[in-house]
Parts: sequence; C-alpha cells; structure tokens
Amino acid sequence: MIIFLLIIAVIATFLSMTLISKTAVRVICSAISAIVVIASVALMVMNDREHFGMHKITETTTQEIYSVSPSKQMSMLLYKSIGTADKDRVYIYNKTTSQKKPSHTETDKTTNKVKTTKKSTARLVKSTTRWTYKNNTYKFWFGIAGNNREVSKRVNTFYVPNNWITLSTEQAAKLQKNVKKNQAQMKADAEKYVKAKVTATVKSTMAAALKKNPTMSASDQKKLMADTTAKASKQYAAQYQAQMMQKMIEEAKK
Repeated sequence: MIIFLLIIAVIATFLSMTLISKTAVRVICSAISAIVVIASVALMVMNDREHFGMHKITETTTQEIYSVSPSKQMSMLLYKSIGTADKDRVYIYNKTTSQKKPSHTETDKTTNKVKTTKKSTARLVKSTTRWTYKNNTYKFWFGIAGNNREVSKRVNTFYVPNNWITLSTEQAAKLQKNVKKNQAQMKADAEKYVKAKVTATVKSTMAAALKKNPTMSASDQKKLMADTTAKASKQYAAQYQAQMMQKMIEEAKK
C-alpha cells in the first residue's frame, strides 16, 4: 500500500506546485506532500534493507533420509563443493527408498552440518529462520514488496549412523571406479583370507570342544564343524569386505 501512497504523494506535490495559486497554501500543501514522499521512500528503503516492521521466526522440521548409494551394503551421504575453496557444499540425499532423482540442500543462506548418531536411521533436521511482518498493519503497508517469509538463514543438520560414509561426488566416482577395477582381485583375495581364517577357527574350535568332551560323537563333531565353518565364513567375509572398503575409501579421499 505504501507504494500507492508514494505515487499519490508525488502527484499531489506536482499538482500543489502547479495548480495552487496562493503562495501560502501552495507552500504548505507542497511541503506536506513532499514530506510524505520522503517518508514513504525512507520507510520503503528501511523495509528493504533493515526489514523495518518485521521480525524473525524460526521453523524446525525433522525427516528421515536414505542413502544415495545403489549398494545396500554401503550407506552414503554425498556432497558437491561450491567453488574451489570447499567453503560451501550442497549435500545430496534421498527422502524415500524408491527415489530416482536425489534431493539436495539449498545453496543460498545455508549452513550444513554432519553429525554421527547411535541410531540406526539417518535424519535431517532443517532449521529455517524467516522474516515475517510483526502484525497485519505492517503487512498492509509493506506487503506488496513480496518479502514476507523471506529466508534469513537455513541450518541443515544431518544425523547419520556410524556406518555411513560421507564423500564428495568426485570421491564417490573415484571409489566406484576403484571397486570396479579391483573387483576380481578382491574376490580372489577374499577367498584366500576367509579360507585361512575359517581353517584356523575350525581347528581351534574343534580342539577346544574335544578337550572339553573327548567322547564327542562323530556326528556331533561333523555338525560342530559345519556350524563353525558357516558362521566363520560369514564373519570373515564381512570383515574382509569392511577392511578393504575402508582402505579404498581412504584412497578415494586422497
């Protein structure tokens, strides 16, 4: 509404100076309308620069997020650096498990933080501070500027479990390339690693069992050996994969 008041005041100033013949009346009317013009412009500038008539409110939302990695064994949060100094980042994540195009954080007036959590699920806490008019009177006069609920700042805090990894898009691409390149060798090395570990575990387990129960039947020994082999194979396969993946992640971050 203040813009309309400004227009009316400008017109009134012009008409006062050109149409009113009496000097005293012309001066008074011109002065009043000129003061209204100056005051309107000043208030509009204050509203634009200093957010006159407005105050800040903060809104917080929490949502569960999901990994952007196609691998179920590797949960991942990605980021893209903005600029060469890596001062600003855009984080990439999924809001649903079936999401095809990932979501990302905003770039303007945004601060991103990543923290670890003991929970098994990841979540994003968004805290958005906005400028809003103090009351309807201020909104009536300045609302035409379209700055109601203008964002002052955003703070995005990602809470991810300890088994999640956070990489840049470049690091993730490097990791994927290295995994693909070394896949065959890793498989062969894994088989050797697991075989050696399982053999040693079965040997020590059987020795301990027979020492405790020298009269253990052949069928019980066979069952114990099979159970130990299955359990140890799963354990050491996961152990080797975790070790190799950690090594490759460290290489990707270099």
